[in-house]
Amino acid sequence: MFRYLKIMRWLAIHFPLLALESLAPAESAEPLAITELQGAQQRILVCNSLATELGVAAGMRIGAVRALSAGVRLVARDKQRELAALEAVATWSGTFTSQVSLDPPWGVLLELAGSLRLFGGIDPLLSRLEDGLQALDYRTRLCLAPTPAGAMLLARTDGPGRLVRDRAMLHRSLAEVPLRLLPLQPDRQRALQEIGLERLGDLLQLPMAGLERRLGSGFVRYLQRLLGDVPDPRARFQPPQRFQRRLELPAEVGSSPALLFAARRLLLELAGFLSARRSATQCLEWVLRHSDGGESRFQLRLMLPQHDPAILQSLLQERLEQLRLTAPVRELGLLVRVIEPMPERPLSLLREPGTATLEPLLLERLQARLGEDSLSRVQWVAEHRPERAWRKSTVMVDVSASPEETTPPHFTHGLRRPLWLLPAPEPLRIKEGWPWWRGRLYLEPERERIESGWWDGEPVLRDYFIARAPGGEQLWIYRELQAARRWFLHGFF
Repeated sequence: MFRYLKIMRWLAIHFPLLALESLAPAESAEPLAITELQGAQQRILVCNSLATELGVAAGMRIGAVRALSAGVRLVARDKQRELAALEAVATWSGTFTSQVSLDPPWGVLLELAGSLRLFGGIDPLLSRLEDGLQALDYRTRLCLAPTPAGAMLLARTDGPGRLVRDRAMLHRSLAEVPLRLLPLQPDRQRALQEIGLERLGDLLQLPMAGLERRLGSGFVRYLQRLLGDVPDPRARFQPPQRFQRRLELPAEVGSSPALLFAARRLLLELAGFLSARRSATQCLEWVLRHSDGGESRFQLRLMLPQHDPAILQSLLQERLEQLRLTAPVRELGLLVRVIEPMPERPLSLLREPGTATLEPLLLERLQARLGEDSLSRVQWVAEHRPERAWRKSTVMVDVSASPEETTPPHFTHGLRRPLWLLPAPEPLRIKEGWPWWRGRLYLEPERERIESGWWDGEPVLRDYFIARAPGGEQLWIYRELQAARRWFLHGFF
């Protein structure tokens, strides 16, 4: 197969059910059909399997559908919605190649000659593409062929996807294509059928000059592009500078956790957008459009730039479980305004001393569940007074911090300090000359003297001790070295 790789270039992706699947995937499906105006009447264009089981079929009139079942949901075809879905797939395809072209109404073309070696050959590349398209909940037919027009026409034919290795094989494959799939006016198709022509191979046996007189130079040019006799340049799809996508839901959603199923496609499309740019993001803006015409928004903020759709979906699930909808949702949107270069940090086998023990993902999940302002990080300050030796920060993960900045001062001149300080020192009762807390406290011989703060009007002069209570607790207490020389409890070990 590999001797043909330089010839096999164009991958056509045909979406036969795009009119239906351009709606957001639904967790609980219902009979659904897409309608369009055909002639003077609205008819069924395509329907899902549940509607098919009820007897609904393409071409059926709306009245006939209603006679079969009143439970079939009918949605008018929206070509703009289909185009938006094609553009989203084209953006996602940037993961595999930068040469992407749209082929409306239901096709995307990828030029893969430069990507085969990167992905280890055609088979691994197609496998990854098919898995990704399936995860996006699209049914597709694929064809890899030497010409873009030939690849797309073959992808639109019934049957499994195929690999067309060279132009000779392309000619043989195209010869079997029915004439009804060609871009011809119905009257011209009927005229060809009346003279006994049914397949493209029958048409290609006729002289090109005669075809040009009967069918026009534009159609003959199309045949030449199919066969590779003339160039077929394709306009390259230009992906957007920022990710902005919305999905119409097939039915109203009244529960926020149920939105996760539809949001999964948006997150996968975002992952492709970011992967093509080797980028990540820290803020996802979600827009909910309600059935009453209103709109609500919320943000999913991350502590580190992220691009993994599985992680983003996990964090979104935490957030949606806490979200209360004001009205049922009819449309879901996602906007990412700012992207950053994908972080590339070497991972060591063993955790380095002084690094945080809580993984960023755990912190992000807590923040998504509890709210953006619910978590804070302790930062140590160069200050001898214990109550002023730290401050809270909303930056939960500081990748630029040195180990000295992230490690608490457990030892000061060889003396221990506790991690648990009281909001304010509590006076201790004195009995028989000794401080008491649930009984007499026994002091260890070491002490730490702190004399500081004379410059800001809040001076302290204290001797700190480690004390043991009768119950075994270790306390951090101090005695004032001025005035009444009172004892205070300041923290616990």
